[in-house]
Amino acid sequence: MTVINMMSFGDSGAAVADEQASNSLRKYNIAQKLRMIDDSVIYGGSGSSSFIKELYDNIINHIKKEGKKKILPEEIYGLCKYISTKMKHENINNLLNDNYGITYEEFKTGKVRGNKLDEKFKSSANNIINDNQKFLNVSVLLGGLCDNKFEIFYIDNCGGSINKNPGCYGTIGSGSDESSKVLSKYSAKLPREKRENKEIDKEEGLIKLIEATNASANLNIGVGGNPSIIYMDKDGIKQPDENQCILASEIVEGYTMGFLNKEFTYNAIENLVLNDTNFEDVEEKMKRSAKDWDKLDRVLRGYKI
Repeated sequence: MTVINMMSFGDSGAAVADEQASNSLRKYNIAQKLRMIDDSVIYGGSGSSSFIKELYDNIINHIKKEGKKKILPEEIYGLCKYISTKMKHENINNLLNDNYGITYEEFKTGKVRGNKLDEKFKSSANNIINDNQKFLNVSVLLGGLCDNKFEIFYIDNCGGSINKNPGCYGTIGSGSDESSKVLSKYSAKLPREKRENKEIDKEEGLIKLIEATNASANLNIGVGGNPSIIYMDKDGIKQPDENQCILASEIVEGYTMGFLNKEFTYNAIENLVLNDTNFEDVEEKMKRSAKDWDKLDRVLRGYKI
């Protein structure tokens, strides 16, 4: 269970994700869902956490084997699609071989050494494939600078193509429905020229990404834990530490609920994400800026008021 949110601000962009992973019995707030590829592309995946991590490792290893000093973001997008689909087919092939002694190619053609597969046999094999699809199907958001513009690409291994996101944001994962409400509402309020040219104030955009992630964590099962944030522009990336991310999330929550004003919130997010300001210094300013710090403090700790 996941939410990955990404937005283009024109010549820069950012991604925000939750950290919760789960199985049938437990949840774990330890998943690293945002990673960098070759310092030029932000990678965020939704699906089986082990598959997502293995896909990332395979992409990195492929780039290393190629030996290129610099790989273009467009090449990484195609590489991610190719490797994710290849991994899925290899897993299905192993599944069929272990259970039925046939290859995926033989299953698709319906013949083994010239003999036609029995329909009941094919149906049984197909059921096993379908039962395991949820562990093999993944979707990925990739963001990077192409011709000095931050572009977002959506990729899956379910037969879809590589899609360059036409809008200013992208969201994937089980929490994407709630995040999409926040981001689509924001996008719809932008003037057409700003929306088309992705001329978005970076502090405002970061706040909306965090607000969307908070909304998903508050409502969607399997989304939660501490958020992670990556910001990218022509000068490189900025990746605030865990405490900075936690405080950024709390500040946006306080702003959304009306406890913190716009000026403080914008300055605080800029300092935490873009300027690497010590989170304790920003927290002290937050206490002084809040309309009612005692009440906000209780709300953030889960009290009902």
